[in-house]
Amino acid sequence: MTSKVVLIIVLVGVVISLMTVANYRFSLQQPGGNDFLARWTGAHYWLVRGTNPYDPEVSVAAQRMIYGRAADPEMGEDVAHFVYPLPAMLFFGPFGLLSYPLARALWMTLLEIGLPVLVFLSLRTLTWSPSKGLVSAFVLFSIFWYHGVRAIIVGQFAILEAVLMVLSLLLYRQRRDLMSGVVLALTIAKPQMAFLYIPCMILHGAVNRRWRFVLSAGMAFIFLMLLAEVLLPGWIGDWLRQLQEYPAYTSIGSPVSIMAGFLPVGRGVFNLAITMLLAAGLLWSWLRVFMQADDTFLFAVMLTLVVTNLVAFRTATTNYVVLLPVLLYIFRDWSTRHARMGTAIVFSTLLVLLVGIWILFLTTVDGNVEGPLPYLPLPLFTLLGLLTTAWRSPTVIETSAPGGGALH
Repeated sequence: MTSKVVLIIVLVGVVISLMTVANYRFSLQQPGGNDFLARWTGAHYWLVRGTNPYDPEVSVAAQRMIYGRAADPEMGEDVAHFVYPLPAMLFFGPFGLLSYPLARALWMTLLEIGLPVLVFLSLRTLTWSPSKGLVSAFVLFSIFWYHGVRAIIVGQFAILEAVLMVLSLLLYRQRRDLMSGVVLALTIAKPQMAFLYIPCMILHGAVNRRWRFVLSAGMAFIFLMLLAEVLLPGWIGDWLRQLQEYPAYTSIGSPVSIMAGFLPVGRGVFNLAITMLLAAGLLWSWLRVFMQADDTFLFAVMLTLVVTNLVAFRTATTNYVVLLPVLLYIFRDWSTRHARMGTAIVFSTLLVLLVGIWILFLTTVDGNVEGPLPYLPLPLFTLLGLLTTAWRSPTVIETSAPGGGALH
């Protein structure tokens, strides 16, 4: 190992340590991180006290940490259920062994690292090597944009879920099917973000006879579920019970339903019609990939990510971090098509998204509760951006994986 490598490792270690110290001080001065707190409580009570993480006692304990008392769901207060499938303990479990302030500080550091990692994984997946200036802008944007900052502050797992999803896609494009399947199975930790992505990937693998990928994903998923059942028998029923209670204390639905809410009449019809239209468009993009040998694979995946966040019965602005690779996909198209002005257009768009969504949040927030408007700009922008790439050319996507080999 050269001295240069050692120096880089030392510098990275120092930076991470300083980040963790700063996050620890923040955790002490600004109690919160409620999304992570509910998951930490479940992990802590299960691993340290031996209590079922889905037990109402655990939820009440988390509520008292948040409010100093039991929550009132009718007032819109979070009942702080664990609410994640038990395999998510692979990620939350180690933090449940620590005190909450320290666990939160380390978790925030992990999320802060996750955002730039998401950028680099996305660029590699897209086989795009933009200028150093653009890469730096993408990294800074990922850290400071509204969706990333909010995800870090509340401690949302969405960042790690997005990393897992993009990593599985990168490995798949590199034809590292065994590892890709295993990583894909891990995305079950937050199924509301991957409920369309997982079947998209599995179907593509099956149609293209990449059985090693399909089998590794299936076997890894079965292993995770069986292991969870051995460790906590009957957990699926407990988890489903908490899921059934979820709509009772969540007031904001999908972006499509938010748009429908602005209509004076016909809200249900509009919601259903737009949802069905999006589903039809997504099915069309899948069929082009699965039934024809054309260059549409990445487009179909990116559209899957966008549609997921538009129609999910209960989404969150923190989940939008998974749309970062979609933004980069659109920016790659712009840079390719507008050689002279492409970089300026990308920089300008980044600035508008960075500042605009923050302004929208600050002008609509009610106390510490998000208004519905910040839910709309990013999924709508990415949908329109994808549609423009599809309209201009049906062969925008390269189907060759890095190193060669067609993906269709």
